[in-house]
Amino acid sequence: MKIPYYTLMLVTHKNNTPIHEYLRFIQCCAESGITALQLREKNASYTELLELGTQLKHILTPFDIPLIINDNVDLAIELNADGVHLGQSDACPIDARERLGAEKIIGLSIDSVENLHAANQLPINYVGIGAVFPTATKHNVATIWGVEGLSRLSALSKHPVVAIGGINESNTSNVKCAGAHGIAVISALHDSTDLQNTVHNLRHHIGVTS
Repeated sequence: MKIPYYTLMLVTHKNNTPIHEYLRFIQCCAESGITALQLREKNASYTELLELGTQLKHILTPFDIPLIINDNVDLAIELNADGVHLGQSDACPIDARERLGAEKIIGLSIDSVENLHAANQLPINYVGIGAVFPTATKHNVATIWGVEGLSRLSALSKHPVVAIGGINESNTSNVKCAGAHGIAVISALHDSTDLQNTVHNLRHHIGVTS
């Protein structure tokens, strides 16, 4: 059985890392077993994102790993990416579905119970719930949900839940028990000194047995 793409999603965090070095890092993550990659570089221009996205697709395609674009439906279309991840203030998910078509992936960030109830009625594929734990990679986080909050939201969601925010090898099992179907990570892999082992442990804790 194919492992769902949302099981272990890596969110990019290139910043000022040289492009060749960062692409080598992504290659190692792909070889180690991530199941999706979200391109999220808030300070990059459209041209820079297009160039990076093109190179990421070249790396990911042989592994059948989806490329998901953060926020930007136009970029997803130009890259023929596998989908988009939208925030509450980004493009309307209904409009995004009309533009992208039925087969593309659409994820939606949730930061309130009201958001979740609304998301249950939308033509999306998964919801991102966070931050579960404090995180240094995203500022202005509306809510730190904790395991109890994640459990409450997971029980209400009609879509698969991807947990994000401070998730690492030490807490993924608790996140899984709280109802998350997958995790999205940044620091857990960007700061790892042994990518293959870290990916293996994250996959194991989220419930992947192979």
